[in-house]
Amino acid sequence: MPKTKEKSDLKKIVITIDMGASKTKAIVQEYPEGKPVVLLLDSEIADVAKASVESVQQEGSPESRAWVGIGDEYYALGELARRRFGGISQLRELKYELAVPKICGAFWLAKEKLNLGNDVAAYLSVLLPPGEVQDKEQLQIRLKDAFRGFDTPAGKMRVKMLRYDAASEGSGIFFHRRRTLGDRVPVSMYVMLGYRNASIFTFRSGSIGAGITSNFGMSWLVNNLISKTSGLSPDNSNIIEVLIEAGASCDPQVMQKLSRKRKGDEIQLDGELMSKALLLARDEYWRAIARWLRSKMDEDIEELVFCGGTADYIRPEIDAYFQKEGMKVSLHANIFIPDEISSGMGNRMADVWAFHQHMIIQFDKLTGYIRSEVVPLNKSVEGNTNNTGEEVKRRYNFTPCERPSTFIAVNENV
Repeated sequence: MPKTKEKSDLKKIVITIDMGASKTKAIVQEYPEGKPVVLLLDSEIADVAKASVESVQQEGSPESRAWVGIGDEYYALGELARRRFGGISQLRELKYELAVPKICGAFWLAKEKLNLGNDVAAYLSVLLPPGEVQDKEQLQIRLKDAFRGFDTPAGKMRVKMLRYDAASEGSGIFFHRRRTLGDRVPVSMYVMLGYRNASIFTFRSGSIGAGITSNFGMSWLVNNLISKTSGLSPDNSNIIEVLIEAGASCDPQVMQKLSRKRKGDEIQLDGELMSKALLLARDEYWRAIARWLRSKMDEDIEELVFCGGTADYIRPEIDAYFQKEGMKVSLHANIFIPDEISSGMGNRMADVWAFHQHMIIQFDKLTGYIRSEVVPLNKSVEGNTNNTGEEVKRRYNFTPCERPSTFIAVNENV
């Protein structure tokens, strides 16, 4: 009898995780009517001894002291890994290989943020590069094993996995557009530009083509820039922020922030040299992206849908190039992201937020739950011109759309 009561007391959560190379981004909420909460963990990870994590102080934000123990292996995550144990992002590793400790860490963060117990029941969805979705079964097996019990700063946690989905990056954007446009979705190529890699897939005649992943992420540009400059360290965690702030003009004054010199004139010179190097690296990066897209783009493609934080960074190049080519372009499918979900990340949250909303719809269908909540769909309705600039809002259509079997893998054993 106590065992039955314990099972009935398990809180259910929906958690959607984007295994980003620059940051693990997740959205979690109690199901069905909990408020969505954003979870962010820096990407660094370090394997450590159990004694190492036992000495970690319990004070401070959960994001700064995250670690998990899975079997005999212990991992420091995010800021703790970087600051104390020399953890790195491990960009050369497949995301799914690092996924288990990061996902377990996200569950611990969810417990802390939502004041959950150590045992939870979860609807779990994970976004992976198209080239790694084929490893979804292996990831599921590893997760099931880890969820039997893993160590955290709050003690051992157990997760009952009610449902598991693994989908290609960009799937949130796709399902959002399909729900929004219905039968009017054009033949499209979806381009996800992240930090570690770039991925594409096409949609035509109601079906999704095979996804392709390349190494043309933001890290390609960063490594190219470092190779063109002296004194610029790849370990500098501020590089991305500075490049974004420097903008398309690669402002020399902003680039001075990356200088390690002490004298004013030397710092100024560094800024100028780095600016010139960045202008060239940025040009080479966009040319590489454009060349790759041209080689993969079929003649019947009517529209390109860009998503991912790197797409915002090179938006001037995207707009200029495809305007000249006469190709229609959409960025982030014009998804409305509430401030509390954006969390300072901007459009980097668009894919995981849209996918989270899509999965909520799927779980409502699965459980028979009727939802009355009104959710803003777009900043403005796609294809609608409003001369007054007044924001147009629509309701989500909570009629679930069919999941293409070649695109998303689902465990139906609930």
